Amino acid sequence: MNARNRVASLMIALALFSGVNALAKDSRTLTLQHAASLNGKQLTPGKYQVSWETHSPEATVTFTKKRNVVATAEGRLVERPDKFEADAIVYANNPDGTSSIVEIRFGGTNQALTFGDSSPTS
Repeated sequence: MNARNRVASLMIALALFSGVNALAKDSRTLTLQHAASLNGKQLTPGKYQVSWETHSPEATVTFTKKRNVVATAEGRLVERPDKFEADAIVYANNPDGTSSIVEIRFGGTNQALTFGDSSPTS
């Protein structure tokens, strides 16, 4: 392999490697303790598989319950100064008495997914 081919191969490998990091996918199983909305979709209490694909730092987040996709929303993966002790869902209390999901915190990390411009109130 000549020098030009080695350089081209290295550039392709670097592009593929950086592409893998830019589109990371992850998931967690979380339990909603009470009904809440996300992106206009009402979610009932229960266990959900929450998966997200990051687009540096934007993320596409999918909520799946019993193998059915029940909600998809655009979020943002952010880093906080301190690690969270446990997974947590942060809600905003809406004026009509309902709740909206504004943040999902991941235990053992300092990362959270945030949704919309609402500030968490509980």
